[in-house]
Amino acid sequence: MRKSTLIAVGFVSIMSTLGSAQAENYPERPISLIIPYAPGGITDVSMRMLAQKLEQQLGQTIVVENRAGAATTVASNYVSRQKPDGYTLYAASVSLPLNKYLQKSVQYDAFKDFTVLSGLADSPFILEVSSTLGIKTMDELVKQIRENPGKYTVGASGVGAMNHIAAETWLKQGNLDALLVQYQGGAPVRQAILGGDIHMTFATLNEALPLKKDGKVEFVAVTTTERLSAYPDVPTVQESMGLDNFEAVFWTALLAPQGMDEARAEKIRAAMREVAKDNELRAKLKNQGVTLNVTDAQTTVERMKGAEKTFGPIIKEFQKAQ
Repeated sequence: MRKSTLIAVGFVSIMSTLGSAQAENYPERPISLIIPYAPGGITDVSMRMLAQKLEQQLGQTIVVENRAGAATTVASNYVSRQKPDGYTLYAASVSLPLNKYLQKSVQYDAFKDFTVLSGLADSPFILEVSSTLGIKTMDELVKQIRENPGKYTVGASGVGAMNHIAAETWLKQGNLDALLVQYQGGAPVRQAILGGDIHMTFATLNEALPLKKDGKVEFVAVTTTERLSAYPDVPTVQESMGLDNFEAVFWTALLAPQGMDEARAEKIRAAMREVAKDNELRAKLKNQGVTLNVTDAQTTVERMKGAEKTFGPIIKEFQKAQ
């Protein structure tokens, strides 16, 4: 009996040593960071900035791979099938837990097929209204919509895009009757609001700022739960309409395939905690309209669950209406 106990203790000791060795030697070769969008967009640009800082902390090259398609499902399916050795990381977006409502079928489970490492960044939306309407506040906008049901149009950059979900949530929670118009991407939406084809849209800051500077749009509200430090005079949708828990933010999180060695996972988490202290990176992201938001694994999981709970039923509703 004593011999068996000694063998068991020895085995645990060996495995513990192996785990420590894995963490000490990792990473020994370049790491792939999968981005689920095409090159050049705001997510791609901001994630590349983050990758540069993370590779400095890990002392190893991070190679960015863009795997766009099917509203990020192509990338999610790909990552879920990779080895959980720490050499494939994923800059997953808020769509990860939502795609099962948007796609006929997905080949992954957002909560079972990934190791959650940390939060990465947030991109809030601004509700921008064409300056031709002469509207400057949410009260004025809501009044006009309610007095003219069905007259006003809200643009979105594609079915299931986060600004589409934000618009659907806003209209539903605010009991507002406006027409949603879908476009293929953010650029056509900007052209539509400039050309007078739509009256308003939920846009990311980097998309909205040039139009605001040119006097083409007014900022009515932000979709975060707190006002943005860069625009303290712009209220939140929640406060300006008296809504409970309204938040519609495009966020990204750092994930890996499920089953990743805990020692390696913790090494990456520790590196991300150091990245979070980088004020230069924070400032550069802020200039892009992006907020560095390195949350711990549990907080990130809760955020994923919250997104599904809040937006899942809304997506089901507009899917039925199509």
